[in-house]
Amino acid sequence: MEQLQVLIADDSEFMRVAYRRILESEYDLRVVGMAVNGEEAVQKAAETCPDVAILDVRMPRVDGIQAAHEIRKQNPTTSIVVISAYDDLAFVADLMRNGVENKAYLLKHSLSEVTSLVRVVEAVHNGQTILDAGIVQRMARLFCKHSDRLESSLHDEEQEILGLMAEGYN
Repeated sequence: MEQLQVLIADDSEFMRVAYRRILESEYDLRVVGMAVNGEEAVQKAAETCPDVAILDVRMPRVDGIQAAHEIRKQNPTTSIVVISAYDDLAFVADLMRNGVENKAYLLKHSLSEVTSLVRVVEAVHNGQTILDAGIVQRMARLFCKHSDRLESSLHDEEQEILGLMAEGYN
């Protein structure tokens, strides 16, 4: 199997180094670039054409969401993993506005296991959409709260699943 090439962008040197160490502990992942802000991330992505870009949501010059859009504009096959301290649904919606495939939005506190970042990188590269469990729970609660005002094409079973998700079940 060919190594996945990964770009890391975070304004915290500690986080960049931590992500690099986690990823390079796997034989099939290789960090091809590191950036300290969104503008540099876009530039390095143009130079390296990574398979996956890991971006902090809040960075100087260009934020992680805008950097994600610019990177995907340059190379539509680059998968995006946004890691954030913010569970703001507006960030999630902005990230997903041009399609949900090959994207992830994770909360930093959810990455307690080293292997979880590796699994997410591999999953988004394989076409999956990954949302932090806390984000999914908030979205499900919001949907349930407003579902009576929306015309829903969901079947009874799908509505029941959303209700369970809002209660915290996987």
